[in-house]
Amino acid sequence: MTTATRRCGGHITLLFTVDKSTTLKRSQGSKGAGFSIHHGVEITGTLHRKNAPAGEPMAGITPDLRNEQDAPEPPTVTAKDMHGDHLERVDLYLDFIEACYDATLLRSDEHIEMEVTLECPTSQGFGMSAAGLIAAGRVIHALTGRGRATQYLKIAHRIERLHGAGLGDVLGASVGGVELRLAPGAPGWPGHATSFEANVPVLLAWDPLEERHTSTYIDNPAWQRSITMAGEAGVSALAARPWSPERWGDLLLASRTFATASGMLEEEERARIHRHTLEAVQDGGWQASMAVRLCMLGSSVAVLPRTLDDGGAVEELEHLAERIRQRGFACLITSISPVSHLD
Repeated sequence: MTTATRRCGGHITLLFTVDKSTTLKRSQGSKGAGFSIHHGVEITGTLHRKNAPAGEPMAGITPDLRNEQDAPEPPTVTAKDMHGDHLERVDLYLDFIEACYDATLLRSDEHIEMEVTLECPTSQGFGMSAAGLIAAGRVIHALTGRGRATQYLKIAHRIERLHGAGLGDVLGASVGGVELRLAPGAPGWPGHATSFEANVPVLLAWDPLEERHTSTYIDNPAWQRSITMAGEAGVSALAARPWSPERWGDLLLASRTFATASGMLEEEERARIHRHTLEAVQDGGWQASMAVRLCMLGSSVAVLPRTLDDGGAVEELEHLAERIRQRGFACLITSISPVSHLD
C-alpha cells in the first residue's frame, strides 16, 4: 500500500472563445486569458497492489484486449466540498481513473482509493473540475511513477470535455500564473498557452444561491457566436505584443470589454453581483486600486489589483470581503499561483 497527496489550484477565465468544430475532444477547447489561483483541490490517493505481474506494459499504450478476469477492482472515490459536506457525484474522477487504466498508467492488479477535498465552490467559474482532474493525475503519477505529466493532462482535458465542463481550464491551470491561451486543445498539443508570474492576492465573490454550468453557454449556438466574436477580438489584442507582467493593464481592459461585448454582463445574476461588489469597492474608497471582473462562467467576480506593483494589501481585501458578505454574497481571499512548466 502506497499513499500520496497532491493538489492543484483552480483557474479563472476572464475572456475566451468557443472552439468545438472538431469531434476530437483533445482538439476542442478555447483561446482566451485568465489566471490560476492557490485554492483548488487536494487529493490523497492510496494504491493497493495485489500480485506483482511478471512484466509491465509500456505506459500510455492501450492493450488490444483485456481479459475479464484481469479487470481491476472498482476504484473508491469520496469527495467533500469546501464546507466539509459529502459530495454525491464523483463520476468525473471515476471516468478519469478508468481512462488511466485504459492507458495502462494504472494496472489491472492495482486498486486505487481517492479522498478529494474542494477548497472553492463548484459551478462558479473557479475551475474546480479541471483542478480536481489535474490533482488526480498528479496523485496517480506520484503513486506509480508511470507516464509523463502531459499524458495525465491530456486525459484530464478529454474527460473534462466529455463532461461538458471548462473548455480551457486544464490548459490554463497546466501553465499557472497569468496565462494567454493562443491555441485551443489539450496541453502540450494542440493546445498552447504562455504565462507570467503575478504574486498578488485576489478576492473571489460569488452568489451562493446561483450556479452556472459551462455547458449552458458553450452548447448554445447564440452564446457561442457572441462569446467567440468577443473572445477573438480580445485574444488578438492581447497577442499583439509579448506576454509579460507589463500587459496586466491590457488584460484588465480586454476582460472588461469582453464581459460587455459578449453579453455576459447583461445577465441579471451576473450584473447583480458585479454591481454589488463594485459598490462595496467604491464605498471603501478602493476604486483607484481595485478592479472588479466577471469570472467565466459563474455568478461570480474577482477583485484584482489595478497594477501588479500595487499588489493590494490582504487587510484591505478582508475589509472588502466583510462589506460584500453583508450584501448576501460569499467570499474567499486567495492569490495567483506561480507559473508551472510542463515536462
